[in-house]
Amino acid sequence: MNSLNLNHFIDGADTVCGSSRIEVVNPARPAEIVGTICRGTPEDVDNAVRSAALAQLAWKERPLEERCAVVKAAGEELLASADTGAPTLTREMGKVLAESTMDFAAPGFGWTALVDDVAGVRHALVDAIEDDFGRIDLRRRPMGVVGAIVPWNWPLALLGVKLGPALIAGNTVVVVPSPHASLSVLHAVEALSRVLPAGVVNVVTGVGSEVGAALVAHPNIAMVAFTGGVEVGRAVAASAGQHLKPAVLELGGNDAAVLLDDVEVTDALIRAIASGAMMTSGQVCFAIKRLLVHESLYDDVVSQLGDALASTVVGDGMDPDVTMGPLANATQHARFNRLVEDARRDGAKVRDLGRLTPGFAEAEGYFHLPKLVTEVTPEATIVVAEQFGPALPILPFTTDDEAISLVNGTAFGLTSSLWSADVGRAHSLASRIDAGVTFVNQHGMAAFDPRAPFGGTKHSGFGREMGIEGLLEFTWTQAINNRHLVS
Repeated sequence: MNSLNLNHFIDGADTVCGSSRIEVVNPARPAEIVGTICRGTPEDVDNAVRSAALAQLAWKERPLEERCAVVKAAGEELLASADTGAPTLTREMGKVLAESTMDFAAPGFGWTALVDDVAGVRHALVDAIEDDFGRIDLRRRPMGVVGAIVPWNWPLALLGVKLGPALIAGNTVVVVPSPHASLSVLHAVEALSRVLPAGVVNVVTGVGSEVGAALVAHPNIAMVAFTGGVEVGRAVAASAGQHLKPAVLELGGNDAAVLLDDVEVTDALIRAIASGAMMTSGQVCFAIKRLLVHESLYDDVVSQLGDALASTVVGDGMDPDVTMGPLANATQHARFNRLVEDARRDGAKVRDLGRLTPGFAEAEGYFHLPKLVTEVTPEATIVVAEQFGPALPILPFTTDDEAISLVNGTAFGLTSSLWSADVGRAHSLASRIDAGVTFVNQHGMAAFDPRAPFGGTKHSGFGREMGIEGLLEFTWTQAINNRHLVS
């Protein structure tokens, strides 16, 4: 297949870089070069920010209805570009083609809650307090130029939850994508540029510690929206704090699913758990990373999950028969290897399931078969860490109180799920869980509604994306006070 050699996208155009380039490899075949991207510099970031700042002067003055209409059209352009963009995403980060196609569709779907409710958006942005003593007008004004740093696992979806609300609120955006998913982000932003004015969205590629750091520290970046790991998130928060600019951080999770003693173990439940744990080879922030099962159901659940995962076909995500692709890059593959080997060394039982497609060996790509991990303690690293790979630790519990203690016994607090025949019982227990989102009898993408906010607590970050709350993160409030208590 042809190699793609793409440049930055600044001021509505492909911008040739004078710096060195980074090779992008196919994680299913690491010897295959998918393409190259620019290794950006602080000067490239400065050029992009200047372009965005100039474009913002006109963009913020456009009526809200126009901004919403343009964003809606941008979502349609992005979806139309999926036929050519999705294969690029699969080749550069590995996930199966169906998931890559969903990634391109996700932003437009997520933006519908805002672009189809202009009156509701206006009410959120423009309000007033009025009584006999006068009136205070409340205006939510755009921040200015937003810095968006997005990861490699669902790059378009995670760009979308930043980009749509930011643009609707009147901001412009400079994007720094992961070097493991920059080709698809550049493809997507080029599609968006067919309807967006030049400079409204810009992309600078490169190494995060170089261009990402320069973006956060830039004096004309008004705020930062970041999705990624905890350690980088700390650095982003520290830099944003030093420069007194707000940030929205989504830093992943160690998400638990809890099967209560009254739940019926059906084929549908097992399929939902398997999908919730193994989607994108387990490389999803809200994936099930710990399964807590009442002791009376434990053996049955372990057995049925093993049977379900035995049909997994691992290989190149471009192969229509493959149901799970490789891990996205060498660093993630090596880290996951260490977690699995440490679990085995410490006495856990790790069961490999499924099969590799013919012609592949695990050593030839960043592959791992899905794994069930049993006979493991709550203190084990593979349970405590966000493993971000296709392994599911399964732990038994006896009482509801014990289950809640296990769920909350982590530094993370992104999502969780409770499964029960009694929805009222599940809702009661959900109020005791320290997580930004708790699903009931579901876990994963199918349960999301773009009207509802998403985000975490503790080490899972702060701020919210999606819904009206996500929109307001990209604004600041001005009160125009015409109130007089004494006449």
